[in-house]
Amino acid sequence: MDISLGYYKGINCYYLENELLRLAVAPERGAKILSLLYKPQNFEVFFQPVDGTYPLAEYGADFARYDTSGADEMFPTIDACNYPYEGYSKVSLPDHGELWSLPWTVIEDQEALMTEIKGVALPYIFSRSITLCENILHCKYKVYNAGNQPLYGLWAFHGLVACDEWTTIILPDVKDVITVHNSKALGSVGTRHSFPSTIDQTGEQYSLQWIAPKSAGKTEKFYVDGSLLQGEAALTLNQGQLLYKVLFPVHKVPYLGVWCNEGGFKGEYNCALEPATGYYDSLEIANEQQSIQPLQPQETMEWYLDIELTPWPKTENNGLDKKR
Repeated sequence: MDISLGYYKGINCYYLENELLRLAVAPERGAKILSLLYKPQNFEVFFQPVDGTYPLAEYGADFARYDTSGADEMFPTIDACNYPYEGYSKVSLPDHGELWSLPWTVIEDQEALMTEIKGVALPYIFSRSITLCENILHCKYKVYNAGNQPLYGLWAFHGLVACDEWTTIILPDVKDVITVHNSKALGSVGTRHSFPSTIDQTGEQYSLQWIAPKSAGKTEKFYVDGSLLQGEAALTLNQGQLLYKVLFPVHKVPYLGVWCNEGGFKGEYNCALEPATGYYDSLEIANEQQSIQPLQPQETMEWYLDIELTPWPKTENNGLDKKR
Protein backbone atom coordinates (compact mmCIF):
# COMPACT_ATOMS: atom_id res chain seq x y z
CA MET A 1 0.00 0.00 0.00
CA ASP A 2 1.28 3.45 -0.98
CA ILE A 3 0.32 6.68 0.84
CA SER A 4 0.80 10.04 -0.87
CA LEU A 5 -0.36 13.65 -0.78
CA GLY A 6 -2.40 15.02 -3.66
CA TYR A 7 -5.50 16.86 -4.82
CA TYR A 8 -8.99 15.58 -5.51
CA LYS A 9 -11.44 17.88 -7.28
CA GLY A 10 -9.46 20.88 -6.14
CA ILE A 11 -8.94 20.06 -2.45
CA ASN A 12 -6.02 18.62 -0.51
CA CYS A 13 -6.21 14.91 0.16
CA TYR A 14 -4.26 11.79 1.01
CA TYR A 15 -4.23 8.93 -1.47
CA LEU A 16 -3.95 5.30 -0.41
CA GLU A 17 -3.42 2.85 -3.24
CA ASN A 18 -2.67 -0.78 -3.97
CA GLU A 19 -3.17 -3.01 -7.01
CA LEU A 20 -6.96 -3.18 -6.60
CA LEU A 21 -8.05 -0.04 -4.74
CA ARG A 22 -7.43 3.70 -4.79
CA LEU A 23 -8.74 5.79 -1.91
CA ALA A 24 -8.86 9.58 -1.40
CA VAL A 25 -9.34 11.08 2.09
CA ALA A 26 -9.62 14.77 3.04
CA PRO A 27 -8.60 15.39 6.70
CA GLU A 28 -9.57 19.07 6.43
CA ARG A 29 -13.12 18.08 5.40
CA GLY A 30 -13.97 15.94 8.41
CA ALA A 31 -11.65 13.15 7.22
CA LYS A 32 -14.26 12.44 4.55
CA ILE A 33 -13.56 9.53 2.23
CA LEU A 34 -13.94 11.34 -1.08
CA SER A 35 -13.38 8.44 -3.42
CA LEU A 36 -12.97 4.67 -3.46
CA LEU A 37 -12.02 3.37 -6.88
CA TYR A 38 -12.25 -0.35 -7.60
CA LYS A 39 -9.54 -0.52 -10.23
CA PRO A 40 -10.37 -3.86 -11.96
CA GLN A 41 -13.72 -2.37 -13.06
CA ASN A 42 -12.62 1.30 -13.07
CA PHE A 43 -15.68 1.90 -10.86
CA GLU A 44 -16.14 4.74 -8.38
CA VAL A 45 -17.90 3.22 -5.38
CA PHE A 46 -18.90 6.37 -3.50
CA PHE A 47 -21.44 8.88 -4.75
CA GLN A 48 -19.77 12.05 -6.04
CA PRO A 49 -20.90 15.67 -5.44
CA VAL A 50 -23.25 16.77 -8.19
CA ASP A 51 -21.48 20.10 -8.71
CA GLY A 52 -18.02 18.60 -8.19
CA THR A 53 -17.15 20.77 -5.17
CA TYR A 54 -16.64 20.34 -1.43
CA PRO A 55 -17.66 23.55 0.39
CA LEU A 56 -15.92 24.01 3.74
CA ALA A 57 -18.56 23.60 6.46
CA GLU A 58 -18.84 25.50 9.70
CA TYR A 59 -19.23 23.63 12.98
CA GLY A 60 -22.89 23.00 13.76
CA ALA A 61 -24.03 23.54 10.18
CA ASP A 62 -26.95 21.77 8.51
CA PHE A 63 -25.48 18.69 6.82
CA ALA A 64 -27.93 18.94 3.91
CA ARG A 65 -26.54 22.34 2.86
CA TYR A 66 -23.19 20.80 1.94
CA ASP A 67 -22.06 18.06 -0.39
CA THR A 68 -23.97 14.88 0.38
CA SER A 69 -21.40 12.52 -1.07
CA GLY A 70 -18.61 10.14 -0.14
CA ALA A 71 -18.31 8.69 3.36
CA ASP A 72 -18.48 10.63 6.63
CA GLU A 73 -18.16 9.52 10.25
CA MET A 74 -21.14 10.37 12.48
CA PHE A 75 -20.56 10.81 16.22
CA PRO A 76 -21.90 11.39 18.90
CA THR A 77 -25.34 11.54 17.21
CA ILE A 78 -26.92 11.51 13.76
CA ASP A 79 -29.93 13.79 14.15
CA ALA A 80 -29.36 17.03 16.03
CA CYS A 81 -30.47 16.74 19.66
CA ASN A 82 -29.71 17.71 23.23
CA TYR A 83 -27.51 15.31 25.19
CA PRO A 84 -30.09 13.35 27.23
CA TYR A 85 -27.89 11.79 29.93
CA GLU A 86 -26.55 13.05 33.24
CA GLY A 87 -23.15 14.71 33.36
CA TYR A 88 -23.55 16.86 30.23
CA SER A 89 -27.32 17.20 30.32
CA LYS A 90 -28.84 19.53 27.70
CA VAL A 91 -25.58 20.07 25.79
CA SER A 92 -26.57 20.73 22.17
CA LEU A 93 -25.27 18.25 19.57
CA PRO A 94 -25.30 19.27 15.89
CA ASP A 95 -26.83 17.62 12.83
CA HIS A 96 -24.96 14.46 11.74
CA GLY A 97 -22.70 14.88 14.75
CA GLU A 98 -19.50 16.88 15.19
CA LEU A 99 -16.92 15.01 13.14
CA TRP A 100 -17.93 15.80 9.55
CA SER A 101 -17.67 19.59 9.88
CA LEU A 102 -14.26 19.82 11.61
CA PRO A 103 -10.66 19.39 10.42
CA TRP A 104 -8.92 16.28 11.72
CA THR A 105 -5.28 15.96 12.68
CA VAL A 106 -3.09 13.54 10.71
CA ILE A 107 -0.83 11.36 12.86
CA GLU A 108 2.40 10.32 11.17
CA ASP A 109 2.46 6.59 10.42
CA GLN A 110 4.13 4.63 7.64
CA GLU A 111 1.67 1.73 7.68
CA ALA A 112 -1.74 3.49 7.82
CA LEU A 113 -3.49 6.84 7.39
CA MET A 114 -4.17 7.80 11.00
CA THR A 115 -6.39 10.78 11.86
CA GLU A 116 -7.95 12.04 15.08
CA ILE A 117 -10.18 14.80 16.40
CA LYS A 118 -11.16 16.20 19.80
CA GLY A 119 -14.82 16.64 20.65
CA VAL A 120 -16.22 20.16 20.99
CA ALA A 121 -19.50 19.73 22.84
CA LEU A 122 -18.31 16.66 24.75
CA PRO A 123 -14.85 15.64 26.06
CA TYR A 124 -13.64 12.80 23.84
CA ILE A 125 -10.90 11.98 21.35
CA PHE A 126 -12.04 10.10 18.25
CA SER A 127 -9.47 8.43 16.00
CA ARG A 128 -9.50 6.35 12.83
CA SER A 129 -6.77 4.52 10.97
CA ILE A 130 -7.19 3.26 7.40
CA THR A 131 -5.25 0.57 5.58
CA LEU A 132 -5.78 -1.25 2.30
CA CYS A 133 -5.24 -5.00 2.10
CA GLU A 134 -5.87 -6.41 -1.37
CA ASN A 135 -9.62 -5.84 -1.98
CA ILE A 136 -10.44 -4.64 1.57
CA LEU A 137 -10.52 -1.14 3.02
CA HIS A 138 -9.90 -1.62 6.75
CA CYS A 139 -10.88 1.12 9.23
CA LYS A 140 -9.93 0.87 12.92
CA TYR A 141 -11.68 3.20 15.34
CA LYS A 142 -11.04 4.40 18.87
CA VAL A 143 -13.01 6.79 21.05
CA TYR A 144 -11.49 7.89 24.35
CA ASN A 145 -13.49 9.49 27.16
CA ALA A 146 -11.31 12.45 28.20
CA GLY A 147 -13.83 13.73 30.76
CA ASN A 148 -14.73 12.90 34.34
CA GLN A 149 -18.28 11.67 33.64
CA PRO A 150 -19.62 8.59 31.84
CA LEU A 151 -19.93 9.39 28.14
CA TYR A 152 -22.68 8.21 25.80
CA GLY A 153 -22.07 8.49 22.07
CA LEU A 154 -23.68 7.03 18.95
CA TRP A 155 -21.40 6.24 16.00
CA ALA A 156 -22.59 5.40 12.51
CA PHE A 157 -20.85 5.13 9.16
CA HIS A 158 -22.43 7.38 6.53
CA GLY A 159 -21.08 5.95 3.29
CA LEU A 160 -23.15 7.05 0.30
CA VAL A 161 -22.56 4.66 -2.60
CA ALA A 162 -23.32 5.06 -6.29
CA CYS A 163 -26.34 2.79 -6.69
CA ASP A 164 -28.31 1.92 -9.82
CA GLU A 165 -31.48 0.02 -10.74
CA TRP A 166 -29.60 -3.28 -10.41
CA THR A 167 -28.60 -2.55 -6.83
CA THR A 168 -29.66 -5.23 -4.39
CA ILE A 169 -29.62 -4.94 -0.58
CA ILE A 170 -28.36 -8.14 1.06
CA LEU A 171 -28.90 -8.49 4.83
CA PRO A 172 -28.02 -12.00 6.10
CA ASP A 173 -30.36 -13.48 8.73
CA VAL A 174 -32.58 -10.36 8.77
CA LYS A 175 -36.31 -11.00 8.90
CA ASP A 176 -37.77 -7.71 10.12
CA VAL A 177 -37.02 -4.02 9.75
CA ILE A 178 -38.54 -0.82 11.13
CA THR A 179 -39.05 2.39 9.15
CA VAL A 180 -37.57 5.44 10.85
CA HIS A 181 -38.98 8.28 8.80
CA ASN A 182 -42.50 8.82 7.52
CA SER A 183 -43.02 7.19 4.15
CA LYS A 184 -45.95 7.03 1.72
CA ALA A 185 -44.88 3.51 0.81
CA LEU A 186 -43.81 2.10 4.19
CA GLY A 187 -45.95 4.10 6.62
CA SER A 188 -45.18 6.22 9.65
CA VAL A 189 -42.12 6.05 11.88
CA GLY A 190 -42.09 2.80 13.85
CA THR A 191 -43.92 0.69 11.26
CA ARG A 192 -42.47 -2.83 11.10
CA HIS A 193 -42.03 -4.76 7.88
CA SER A 194 -40.80 -8.19 6.92
CA PHE A 195 -37.57 -8.34 4.93
CA PRO A 196 -36.88 -8.76 2.06
CA SER A 197 -40.52 -8.50 0.93
CA THR A 198 -43.43 -6.72 2.56
CA ILE A 199 -46.81 -5.12 1.84
CA ASP A 200 -46.85 -1.35 1.24
CA GLN A 201 -49.49 1.17 2.34
CA THR A 202 -51.59 0.50 -0.78
CA GLY A 203 -51.71 -3.25 -0.12
CA GLU A 204 -49.26 -4.10 -2.88
CA GLN A 205 -46.23 -6.34 -2.68
CA TYR A 206 -43.08 -4.27 -2.04
CA SER A 207 -39.47 -5.43 -2.23
CA LEU A 208 -37.19 -3.88 0.37
CA GLN A 209 -34.06 -5.36 -1.17
CA TRP A 210 -34.18 -3.41 -4.43
CA ILE A 211 -33.43 0.27 -4.98
CA ALA A 212 -36.22 2.02 -6.89
CA PRO A 213 -35.36 4.09 -9.98
CA LYS A 214 -34.33 7.71 -9.46
CA SER A 215 -37.61 8.71 -11.11
CA ALA A 216 -39.46 7.42 -8.00
CA GLY A 217 -38.60 10.78 -6.41
CA LYS A 218 -38.63 9.50 -2.83
CA THR A 219 -36.44 8.48 0.10
CA GLU A 220 -36.67 5.59 2.52
CA LYS A 221 -34.80 4.81 5.71
CA PHE A 222 -35.19 1.71 7.80
CA TYR A 223 -33.23 -0.14 10.48
CA VAL A 224 -32.92 -3.81 11.12
CA ASP A 225 -35.40 -4.37 13.96
CA GLY A 226 -33.26 -4.69 17.08
CA SER A 227 -29.75 -6.14 17.27
CA LEU A 228 -28.12 -7.89 14.34
CA LEU A 229 -27.24 -11.58 14.37
CA GLN A 230 -24.29 -11.00 12.03
CA GLY A 231 -21.96 -8.03 11.56
CA GLU A 232 -22.37 -8.09 7.82
CA ALA A 233 -24.40 -6.40 5.08
CA ALA A 234 -23.91 -5.94 1.35
CA LEU A 235 -25.02 -4.19 -1.83
CA THR A 236 -24.56 -5.05 -5.48
CA LEU A 237 -23.20 -2.13 -7.51
CA ASN A 238 -21.95 -1.28 -11.01
CA GLN A 239 -24.92 -2.76 -12.85
CA GLY A 240 -24.76 -5.95 -10.80
CA GLN A 241 -21.04 -6.56 -11.40
CA LEU A 242 -19.61 -5.64 -7.98
CA LEU A 243 -20.37 -6.75 -4.43
CA TYR A 244 -19.88 -4.05 -1.77
CA LYS A 245 -19.80 -5.71 1.63
CA VAL A 246 -19.40 -4.08 5.06
CA LEU A 247 -18.12 -6.21 7.96
CA PHE A 248 -17.97 -5.14 11.61
CA PRO A 249 -17.89 -6.66 15.14
CA VAL A 250 -21.55 -7.20 15.95
CA HIS A 251 -20.96 -7.28 19.72
CA LYS A 252 -19.74 -3.67 19.54
CA VAL A 253 -21.68 -2.46 16.49
CA PRO A 254 -25.01 -4.26 16.85
CA TYR A 255 -27.31 -2.08 14.72
CA LEU A 256 -27.73 -1.29 11.02
CA GLY A 257 -29.57 1.46 9.19
CA VAL A 258 -30.28 1.49 5.44
CA TRP A 259 -30.76 4.80 3.60
CA CYS A 260 -32.20 4.86 0.08
CA ASN A 261 -32.27 8.18 -1.78
CA GLU A 262 -34.30 7.39 -4.86
CA GLY A 263 -34.31 10.93 -6.24
CA GLY A 264 -36.27 12.37 -3.31
CA PHE A 265 -33.46 14.29 -1.57
CA LYS A 266 -31.75 17.02 -3.60
CA GLY A 267 -32.62 15.01 -6.72
CA GLU A 268 -29.70 12.67 -6.00
CA TYR A 269 -29.48 8.90 -6.41
CA ASN A 270 -27.53 6.96 -3.79
CA CYS A 271 -27.87 4.60 -0.87
CA ALA A 272 -25.98 3.72 2.29
CA LEU A 273 -25.46 0.82 4.66
CA GLU A 274 -24.97 2.43 8.07
CA PRO A 275 -23.58 0.19 10.83
CA ALA A 276 -24.23 1.91 14.16
CA THR A 277 -23.45 1.54 17.84
CA GLY A 278 -26.85 2.90 18.94
CA TYR A 279 -30.49 2.46 18.01
CA TYR A 280 -31.42 4.74 16.27
CA ASP A 281 -30.41 8.09 14.66
CA SER A 282 -30.20 10.28 17.79
CA LEU A 283 -28.98 10.03 21.37
CA GLU A 284 -32.46 10.96 22.56
CA ILE A 285 -33.99 7.91 20.87
CA ALA A 286 -31.05 5.72 21.91
CA ASN A 287 -31.67 6.82 25.50
CA GLU A 288 -35.34 5.86 25.25
CA GLN A 289 -34.34 2.49 23.76
CA GLN A 290 -31.51 2.02 26.30
CA SER A 291 -29.36 0.89 23.37
CA ILE A 292 -26.01 2.50 24.29
CA GLN A 293 -23.59 1.55 27.04
CA PRO A 294 -21.58 4.42 28.57
CA LEU A 295 -17.85 4.87 28.19
CA GLN A 296 -16.37 5.43 31.63
CA PRO A 297 -13.87 8.26 32.33
CA GLN A 298 -10.45 7.54 30.76
CA GLU A 299 -11.88 4.44 29.08
CA THR A 300 -11.38 3.64 25.39
CA MET A 301 -13.72 1.79 23.05
CA GLU A 302 -12.32 0.18 19.88
CA TRP A 303 -14.00 -1.37 16.86
CA TYR A 304 -13.46 -1.79 13.12
CA LEU A 305 -15.23 -1.56 9.79
CA ASP A 306 -14.13 -3.43 6.67
CA ILE A 307 -15.35 -2.62 3.18
CA GLU A 308 -14.76 -5.61 0.92
CA LEU A 309 -15.12 -5.30 -2.87
CA THR A 310 -15.40 -8.41 -5.02
CA PRO A 311 -16.66 -9.17 -8.54
CA TRP A 312 -20.28 -10.27 -8.57
CA PRO A 313 -21.29 -12.58 -11.43
CA LYS A 314 -24.10 -10.83 -13.23
CA THR A 315 -26.86 -13.28 -14.08
CA GLU A 316 -30.51 -12.54 -14.64
CA ASN A 317 -31.39 -10.85 -11.31
CA ASN A 318 -28.83 -13.16 -9.65
CA GLY A 319 -31.79 -15.32 -8.69
CA LEU A 320 -33.58 -12.38 -7.02
CA ASP A 321 -37.07 -11.38 -8.09
CA LYS A 322 -37.39 -7.64 -8.71
CA LYS A 323 -40.93 -6.59 -7.72
CA ARG A 324 -40.74 -2.85 -8.28
